[in-house]
Amino acid sequence: MTNPSVKYSESEFKGLYIVEYFNLLDDRGKFVKPWVRSDIQDIFGNNFETYFSSSKKGVLRGLHYQIGNKAQKKYVTCLKGKIEDIALDLRENSSTYGQVFRKTLNEMDGRGLIIPEGFAHGIFAHEESIIVNFCDKVYSPGDEAGISPTSLASLKDLNIKILSDKDQSLPDFKDQKA
Repeated sequence: MTNPSVKYSESEFKGLYIVEYFNLLDDRGKFVKPWVRSDIQDIFGNNFETYFSSSKKGVLRGLHYQIGNKAQKKYVTCLKGKIEDIALDLRENSSTYGQVFRKTLNEMDGRGLIIPEGFAHGIFAHEESIIVNFCDKVYSPGDEAGISPTSLASLKDLNIKILSDKDQSLPDFKDQKA
């Protein structure tokens, strides 16, 4: 990495990194710099698609993933509010297969997550929130799959108020293969 202010720490899930990036708070407000190609490309690769989403308090988006050669690596950070980032390991040969990684990200706190291919991913909004999601491949609607978040005991503590019709109809984890 060319910028020593960007730090990566690998979680207990191989390939899933917690990123700490440039974060400045002063009398004017906050300034963060989550993406500088030379700082993140070695771990993440190229960014081919960036999107933002806003969620009301109690919304759970996901758990979604792309299959086959369309599988995406994602880099997520929170711009407004407070979210819980959720990643379910679907890599059958992984020591953490079937386990859920959860990490709270707060408004422009200088932290993000890199989630590798082979994970179903979701966002839970603890309060009204906006996130930015960088992807190493372009979204392919025909190659999307998902897991019902309500099928996972480890997510039962979330106070889900809104789950889209699409996400409500996702198959249970026990019925799905990556």
